[in-house]
Amino acid sequence: MRRGALQRLAAMLVVAAGALWCPLSPVAAQAQNVLVQRAMDLENAGKWRDAVIAWRTVLSTGDVAQGILGLERVYQQMGQDDSVLPPLDSALARAPKDRLLHGAQLRVLRSLGRDRDARAAFAAWTQLVPNDPTPYREYAQQLLNDGRATQADTVLQEASQALGGTKTLVIEVAQLRAALGLWGQAGPAWREALLSEMYLEQAALYSLAPAPRARRDSIRAALRAPPMKAPLIRTLGALELAWGAPREGWRVLSALTAADSAYPTWSDFADDAERLGAWLPARDALVAMMALQPSPVLTVRAANAALNGGEAASAVELLAKVAPTLKPAVLRTQVLPLQVRALSALGRGAEVEALVARHADSLDAGTRHGFVRQLAWAWIRSGQIEKARAALVGATGDDEDEVTAWLALYDGDLKKARAGLKRPTESTTQVVLAIAFLSRTKADSAQGVGAAFLALARADTNDAARRFERSADELPDAAALLLGVAARLRSARRDDAGAIGLWQRIVIDYAAAPEAAEADLEWGRTLRRHGDATGATTRFEHLILTYPRSALVPQARRELDGLRTGAAE
Repeated sequence: MRRGALQRLAAMLVVAAGALWCPLSPVAAQAQNVLVQRAMDLENAGKWRDAVIAWRTVLSTGDVAQGILGLERVYQQMGQDDSVLPPLDSALARAPKDRLLHGAQLRVLRSLGRDRDARAAFAAWTQLVPNDPTPYREYAQQLLNDGRATQADTVLQEASQALGGTKTLVIEVAQLRAALGLWGQAGPAWREALLSEMYLEQAALYSLAPAPRARRDSIRAALRAPPMKAPLIRTLGALELAWGAPREGWRVLSALTAADSAYPTWSDFADDAERLGAWLPARDALVAMMALQPSPVLTVRAANAALNGGEAASAVELLAKVAPTLKPAVLRTQVLPLQVRALSALGRGAEVEALVARHADSLDAGTRHGFVRQLAWAWIRSGQIEKARAALVGATGDDEDEVTAWLALYDGDLKKARAGLKRPTESTTQVVLAIAFLSRTKADSAQGVGAAFLALARADTNDAARRFERSADELPDAAALLLGVAARLRSARRDDAGAIGLWQRIVIDYAAAPEAAEADLEWGRTLRRHGDATGATTRFEHLILTYPRSALVPQARRELDGLRTGAAE
């Protein structure tokens, strides 16, 4: 065990240790605290020999547990672990049933590699306290901490025989089942542990989170079984988030009530979801929090999450509710920028224009220029390109130059678009796509692609897919990229047949292109979803063999493993 871990263990055991020995008078207790503090200071300063003397003084004055644990840490740092055994043996002779001393004895013997002696010490301890689960719990826990799950299992089996069962060892049993990969048993075991000791949620999360995808449903079933009490709900919700399913995590956690301390749980979930970029589940959690404790701060935060999650309409509704309650300064600095962004994303240019005009006198030049850019985008998204150009008349600055570059791209002027998109202010999917396209082709003009990007900006993905596919014939140097974009758009619209045709074209006609491996992977995944395991296997194997250096190979291997075990999603 590391020094820091031992120090934490010593700190946690101070109260328990004090209860095992004769109580001290206030004056004596104060003197003892001074001795302990001095020993700790010497230890923390790395003055090992002086610390040994100080901890021996603590030991001799009656604070046996702290003295032994202190000596254990210091001797470990000095590489003299066995030196703690003589004072430890003496302490055990005076207090033969002290669990702290027996735990230290097991740790030291195991750290010295004296497993047989540790086993014998454990056996002697069980004989001293028959029918007491403590020796089994301590020894099994130490073995589990060392990753020796098989030996821990043996100890718990002995406990079951000696104690007539392991009900008093539910935590250790739950940890062991997970450590051995017995996930079908780990779920029920942790359920029992959580219902008996409600403070174990973090331990359960740590233990169950590594479960492989194919075994998670058994854990879900165990935790969902009625009655599904709050600790089970909180644990399952946290697991879903850890497993990459934030929507399902929120669905589980939304069942909590105020009596279950829902608010802090939802707050933690919202924080984690925002950190992971799971914006819409975060939004839902924040809205639920608002129902319990209304707050303008939460409302603005929920609106921001909704906007980042692509649900601008939800953001507009939330902001409309909170705006009348805020002071002008807060409204201008926190709410107005979000309102402009949301309305722009919805293509509601007239509303953006009116909103900005209403607050124009209180806006600085930089803020006004930013809002001009958003206004231009609002007109673009509604298909009113000329109004977008008019909005930019007289505007200056990098943001407006970038919007001008996008207008050039929509016109098919690739040369001007390249110049304006060298340093984009955002890294959205469309920005990344535009830059990738402009870097792949040497053409200076392409009206068909421009029209495709414009259709994409208007959220007309069906028209965009047709135009990107058609443009592939006009721009051979970017054909694979354009076909890949068209395929993704068709797949998103559930046009799997159309998407497969495009992926097949990429794999056959543009086998050397970067998009070929992705086409193989997505083609295989689509076949798998339609139940064609043979066809999917062929695609994944083709990817692995044809593009062995592709970053997508690990994903293809996982897909193959899932198909072979029947666990593919």
